[in-house]
Amino acid sequence: MTHKRNTFDEKLPHTKLPHGYRAWRACCGMLQESDLYALLDKQGIEYSIVRHKAVFTAEEALEADIPERGIFVKNLFLSDKKKREFYLVTVPLDARTDLKVLSGMLQSRRLQFVNADLLPKMLGVEAGSVTPLATLNDETRHVTQVFDEALAGKVIGAHPLVNTATIYVNTDDVCALIAQRGNPIVFLPLSSS
Repeated sequence: MTHKRNTFDEKLPHTKLPHGYRAWRACCGMLQESDLYALLDKQGIEYSIVRHKAVFTAEEALEADIPERGIFVKNLFLSDKKKREFYLVTVPLDARTDLKVLSGMLQSRRLQFVNADLLPKMLGVEAGSVTPLATLNDETRHVTQVFDEALAGKVIGAHPLVNTATIYVNTDDVCALIAQRGNPIVFLPLSSS
């Protein structure tokens, strides 16, 4: 599968945002599902979509009989106890994540789940729709996107900002978009921890 590389807005050397992204955000707010597809199309990123009933948990996703076209992922939105550091952690759907071990890997204070009430404000999604693509909605750039290193270069199946569809897209392309946005990205050996 070939992927077109992203282009950058040369007029914005410090932010490295996709063409038109800053203007769109200024007028329209956080990305919605259709905006995400438009951004992916504009960047020449290959993806496919499968519509399905709403799924809120990893277990429901497995029961929904969604066609497998990549590695299904689950996402954990975490912060340190004082809510100074935020992490969106993406791992394979069947992976177990030990928060104490993860905290040590990130050299962070004890990690905890972020209150679901903060999801719309910080990531523009509701509980059950968390996705690495929601990092694009982090206006403050305080969220570090953490991927399991087993996902590097692989096609993943994640929510496209809503839990009534699954988008299949290469992790490298997701990382390129997040990097353009300015959020930190970390790959860690989480499946083996």
